[in-house]
Amino acid sequence: MQQILSCELWLQVTLGVFVTTWLIQLIYILHFFGKISGRKAIENSGGKELPVSVIICARNEEKNLREHIPVLMEQDYPEFEVIVVNDSSWDDTDAILNAFHVHYPNLRIVTLDEEKQNLQGKKFALTLGIKAAKYDTILLTDADCVPA
Repeated sequence: MQQILSCELWLQVTLGVFVTTWLIQLIYILHFFGKISGRKAIENSGGKELPVSVIICARNEEKNLREHIPVLMEQDYPEFEVIVVNDSSWDDTDAILNAFHVHYPNLRIVTLDEEKQNLQGKKFALTLGIKAAKYDTILLTDADCVPA
């Protein structure tokens, strides 16, 4: 009889530990992951679209920029800018960007010299592009990507 009681007690304690652990995990998941699903979408004021900064990091992308900059710049969107970070290119990327800048006033160029880069990689170029952005909504793309 005593053995049956101790077995029942052991099962009750095990079940209590299991339920308590399960509740703690449930609270944790709801607390941290509930914030993600509960985020409000960015609401536009007055039904207008938000202005956008498009950032492209380009290193020796002369051919791709020549093809894709006009497609990006001639999109039908009310207010946007395209920032191209020339990431220490040694081809004619700089000349291509300067020629496009004459035709497209909302094209901005950030030039990163080889001396300033110090092997920082693409992350440093992205950081400079984000700092140069004047709009809060930022889109990142590559020089070889074409918008749909």
